[in-house]
Amino acid sequence: MKDSKSLSVYSLLEQAANKFIGEEAIFDTNRRITYGEIKQEADRLASALSLRGISKGDNLAIALPNWYETIVIYFAAAKIGAIIVPFNPKYKAYEIQHILMNSKPKLAFVTKEFDDNFGFKDALFIVPDMITVRFDWEGLSSYQELITEENYKLEETRIEVDNDIFCILYTSGTTGVPKGVMITHRGVVQSAVTIASELYCSEQDVFILPAPLFHIFGMAVNLFCAVFIGARIVLLERFNSIEVLTLIENENVTILHGVPAMFIKLLERENLNQFNLASLRTGIVGASPIPPLKVKEIRERLGMNLCQSFGITETATVTLTPFHDDERNILETLGKQIPGVELRIVNDDRSELPVGEIGEISIKGFGLMKGYYGMPEETAAVIDDDGWYYTGDLGLLTNQGYLKFVGRKKEIIIRGGFNIYPQEIEALLAKYPKVVESAVVGIPDTMMGEIVCAAVKLKSGIECSEDEIKSYLKKNIANYKVPEKIVFTTNFPVTASGKIQKLKLRNVILAQENEPIINTER
Repeated sequence: MKDSKSLSVYSLLEQAANKFIGEEAIFDTNRRITYGEIKQEADRLASALSLRGISKGDNLAIALPNWYETIVIYFAAAKIGAIIVPFNPKYKAYEIQHILMNSKPKLAFVTKEFDDNFGFKDALFIVPDMITVRFDWEGLSSYQELITEENYKLEETRIEVDNDIFCILYTSGTTGVPKGVMITHRGVVQSAVTIASELYCSEQDVFILPAPLFHIFGMAVNLFCAVFIGARIVLLERFNSIEVLTLIENENVTILHGVPAMFIKLLERENLNQFNLASLRTGIVGASPIPPLKVKEIRERLGMNLCQSFGITETATVTLTPFHDDERNILETLGKQIPGVELRIVNDDRSELPVGEIGEISIKGFGLMKGYYGMPEETAAVIDDDGWYYTGDLGLLTNQGYLKFVGRKKEIIIRGGFNIYPQEIEALLAKYPKVVESAVVGIPDTMMGEIVCAAVKLKSGIECSEDEIKSYLKKNIANYKVPEKIVFTTNFPVTASGKIQKLKLRNVILAQENEPIINTER
């Protein structure tokens, strides 16, 4: 077995197939596929792509949902050293055009939905070749045709895991135009290996994977982690709370990684107690903040040793709460830096701050991106000459080295000269028994510069007034932090990974003024 630090993405599959060739790798609710079958199909596809002129360093666009073909394509591309550019298949024309124009792929794998959202004819002006998946289109080759073509034995292209790019992931664009984050083989593989080690994963585990594969969380923390240890994967095309609970019970799922929104939706099921979730062992909640009380509720009601993690697309996994740690640390912090990662808190001059002081989280380590694709100036703005990445996130380190998240640097609300951290108010609202979820933003004010506005989602069937929430907050925080404006919502605008899009939320609030926000979900 290769040293984990030298493993390429394709090596993960090769290693698993050699050891677990006849064992089930994926159940996509329709078909059960072994590790041997995945490797055989990936090898055939790699050969077909090579014959079509795809080679090391070529970009391949992938606009597919969580299908088993998506996984095969990832490993096939990795074998020949091509760079995958996966993105949300729900994206519309403007989003797709930006990604294709920026990444300039030589080939794209698409669904029928792609034609509805963008159009094959328009795409062919940008992308030289397209492959259809699970449908046929005159003039275009299909995935099925490629894997059944005559092929030749193709050796894996030599990969330098620390330097060769495996994927370009486009950020969700919560703060502006999406940027293509270039991530190495080592970045995704070492993150997967570390998670497997820290959570004591083995081939006996069963992962359920509703997180999107076009996101770093679904790709590294879920898919590659499971493949590294030869575990079984229950693959879902999209998240559905009833389906997830049913499959946990029927498939004896042991590991559930997800974003806060996924776990919250499971807790909201009135019939949650009717499901047998005894097989659940552990999992990670990450990708966006979650209140401590909600973490505690998940751990207790789902009966799992849920851990918290901090990581972003540009750096992969950064911290993790230790598996056997005190519950207080698991509830209230994002854990400690994982092996191979350095972490520090800095001020606006990028000088390191003492323990306990709030500043910008900066990171250095194996998962650091190679930069933003085609954007050298934007890259230089966030990575210094010593290899430190400046996240734009605010946090502090405790005496014991635990990371606490405070909020986004750009999300700080400055009201009359006072700094207000939205995360503090959101954490308090999470403790109020009538509130399911909240998001706090600043909105312009001619006198104060900005005022505080809280968007609140209430528990089903519960009534609550603006005054009631303000009264509760006034008992817990200084008056200047209490939101001047409370709006109620049934849904929040979110990214595909479940993060609340605060910029979009703020724009909706400004557009609707005193009207309640209803059905703003994407």
